[in-house]
Parts: sequence; structure tokens; C-alpha cells
Amino acid sequence: MRAAPSRRALLGAGGSLLLSGAAGGAVGLGVRRSSASPVDPDRPLRIAYLPITDAAPLLVAHARGLFAEEGVEVDEPVRLRSWASMGETLLGGSVDLVHLLFPMALQMRLDLGADVRVLGANHVDGSALTLGRDVPEVGALAGRTIGIPAWYSIHNVIVQQMLRAEGLTPVVRRTASRDRGEVTLVPMAPSDMIPALDAGSIGGYTVADPFNAMAEGKGIGTIGRYLGDVWRSHPCCVTVATGGLLRRPPEQIQGVANALVRAQQACREDREAVAAELSGRYLPQPLPAITAALGRPDAGHAHVAHPDWHGETIDFTPVLRPGFTTRLVEEMRSTLLDAPLGALDRLDAEDAHGLVVDDGALRDAARRLDPSALTGLDDPEEISP
Repeated sequence: MRAAPSRRALLGAGGSLLLSGAAGGAVGLGVRRSSASPVDPDRPLRIAYLPITDAAPLLVAHARGLFAEEGVEVDEPVRLRSWASMGETLLGGSVDLVHLLFPMALQMRLDLGADVRVLGANHVDGSALTLGRDVPEVGALAGRTIGIPAWYSIHNVIVQQMLRAEGLTPVVRRTASRDRGEVTLVPMAPSDMIPALDAGSIGGYTVADPFNAMAEGKGIGTIGRYLGDVWRSHPCCVTVATGGLLRRPPEQIQGVANALVRAQQACREDREAVAAELSGRYLPQPLPAITAALGRPDAGHAHVAHPDWHGETIDFTPVLRPGFTTRLVEEMRSTLLDAPLGALDRLDAEDAHGLVVDDGALRDAARRLDPSALTGLDDPEEISP
């Protein structure tokens, strides 16, 4: 049984979105298509991002002038601190294009009725569970607290799969009992996780890189397991556009798609150069951590159950697997949330993809620019915690 959401818990986990829904959908209704503001096709697009390597395609497309080459004018991307602020910014209509946790995008579209659509995948894998100095393995988290980036995140889904596989029980809003094998989950902004781990107030955290690489580089923690070793090639962040962008001329939408596919190719094939481009201008973390996050040669000392999956390596692909969307909705229903699941608990999981994803432009770009990205879209999902 899911606990009723508290204001503090929701605001810490993208939950301010849920508050707007609980209050009658005031924010969500304000950006529905029926009340959308007029579209100005000549205004530069506005991009927002969190300072994590997941944002690389959007940032590389801007840094290398790929948007401009495709005839799309884009302002300097705006850096935000947390997923809560990202969701509020998107719902408020002050940005046009973002990378967003896929579960948050599902909730915004299906539960709040927000005027947003998912254009496609932003990346796959690229996250991990980092453990504190005194936590040698996942099973040793009993009685401890771990940080998650948001309730509506693939990180929350997968880390709970890991905990349960170790015989541990996730709990919220209470001190975990070591004797009962409990682990308390607490949503945190990614930038707060490293100092909390260093201080010992949490026993671990699950988040995108380069925050995992940074903890290792600073000697604060070690990577216990990569999330891509639990759910094979799982999309994490997706590229989300507002309805205002999608109501622009088709050539602008296609230009955005072309630039993103080209950027994802660069992120796959030119990782060291991409790390250098991201460092300083876009990402505040040290270059060695960004380089390590983008180009891990192996999983290091982390526990690996499926070495052939190469789950330690972030990868970049433009098109979402419809089967992944279905399975994600199903898995969210068995995931402990300190927030209401809302419409996601009622709809047919197989309908979610078509209701949220509008990937025609990205599929067209992939067919012309990166045909290999369209392979394996019907492969079954593999989850093995």
C-alpha cells in the first residue's frame, strides 16, 4: 500500500508535479493544448538540462552547432539543479526541449495531462548504485539509507529490484531496521548525494554519472553495481518536447531530430572529445570524472552478473523500444513510491507508449543518418537483478 504524499517528499522528488495534480491539475491544465499560448516559429528554442552525462546529446548538438546547421536557432542551454525544478520548468512552459527521467515524462503526460510529448530515447544505461566506504556490497545496506534522484525514476525501480534480490525491504519515511533487513529510500538532488555519502548520512545512492565516477575518484565511495547490469540497455532519460515545439513548422521539428541523431552518433564515436566539450562550459564536474563516465573500458571492481551486456557503458540511441515502455509501467506498479501512481495505475500498460511518445521525426532521422539505431526495437526486455 502506497503512503499518501507529503509536501516535503514530493518537492524532493519531482513531487511538486504531483502536488499540482493533487490540487486540481492547475499547473498541468495550464499547459494543455486547449490553452496553449500562440507559437512563434522565429523564437529561438530554449533547452534546460541537469549537469549529468545523460544530457550529452542536447549539449553536444548545441556545442557543435548541429542545431544551427539543421536550420534551428537555439539559445544557450540553461542548467538546473534537480529533477523537481526540471519538471516545474517544463510544466511552466519556459523551455521547449529537455532530457527527462522517462517515468516523470509518463506521469506528466498521462496523469497531469501536460502538453508535452517524448520525442524518443536520449540515452541507455549510464547509471549505477554507489556504496559508501563502509558498505562492501548491496547486501550490507540493511539498516541504512540510500539516495534516489526521484520517486518517478528508473533508478528507483531498478535499485528496488536489486534490494529485493538481496532479501532487503525498501521503506520510506522511517528509520530502516537492520534486523528486519530494511533500507530507507530518500529522494535527493544529484548534487547533494556526494556530500551526504562523504558525511555518512547515507549508505549509498543511485544516480546518473558523473556522480558515481566522482565518488570513486574522490575516494568517497565505490560503485557496487551498474543499473545496466540489472535491466539490459534500459533507456533512462528521454528527450521531451513541449506542444509548442511540436506545433512549429515540420521542418523545424525534423531539424531538431536530425541534430539529436547526429549528436548521439558523436557521443558514441568521439567520447573523449565529447567529454572535453562538456567540461567547464556545460558540466561543472572534473574532466577526469566526465571522461570516465563516458568511456569506461570495463566495470572495474563492481559486481557484474552479465558481462556481455556491458551495462557499465552509457550508450546513445534515438528510438525507444515500445516494449520497454510497457514493461516500465508494469514495473512501476510493483515499485514502492512515496507518491500516488495515479493514471499509470489504471491504464493498459501497452497503451502508454502510443499515448506519450511521438517519435516519427527521430525515426525518420535515424533511417537516413543512423540506420543501426532501428535494430532490436522488438527485442524482449531482459531484467535480472
